[in-house]
Amino acid sequence: MPPPTDAPVLRAVLLDRDGVLNVNRPGYVRSLEDWEWLPGARAGYGALAAAGLPLVVITNQSAVGRGLMTVDDLDAVHARMAADLTADGAAPPHVVYCPHVPEAACACRKPRPGMVLRALGITGSAPHETVLVGDHESDLRAASAAGCRSLHVRSGRGTLPRRPPPGCLGSVADLRAAAALLAGSAGPYALPRG
Repeated sequence: MPPPTDAPVLRAVLLDRDGVLNVNRPGYVRSLEDWEWLPGARAGYGALAAAGLPLVVITNQSAVGRGLMTVDDLDAVHARMAADLTADGAAPPHVVYCPHVPEAACACRKPRPGMVLRALGITGSAPHETVLVGDHESDLRAASAAGCRSLHVRSGRGTLPRRPPPGCLGSVADLRAAAALLAGSAGPYALPRG
């Protein structure tokens, strides 16, 4: 059944990094050696990219602010991620990150909406046409604060809160399942109103 004509259609997807694309390590992903793709993440990313959806990774990276890694180290990790995705035939995502520690109380660190708003500027999509896929409550809250929808994945840390923030579409196993929902064979996902 086609989506109702008045329902907003998905135009862009924002992805948390650790726990969605790669294994979330307790001591942070600080080097290329720490990077490990989650099972099915590359296939899920590829399916979203093949659907023509603009993709932006938004990620808290306080290891930089804590002095555990440099911006160059972080850039090298993201270059590796991009190279792997390019090798799969998918265009690599834009990456937006917050290097600050939580105590800095910056506007960009999730659950604040700063990175989400910046990503919307990159994609050109409206908040109600955008879904953020994340593994933690802070991801879902950042999406809600920016007026976006969110989708929880269970492949990382954290379970879906008992009372998810407004705009949460539910929880799925991993990015492959998220891609099947958001960019499956039925065409563009029609986002529910409200």
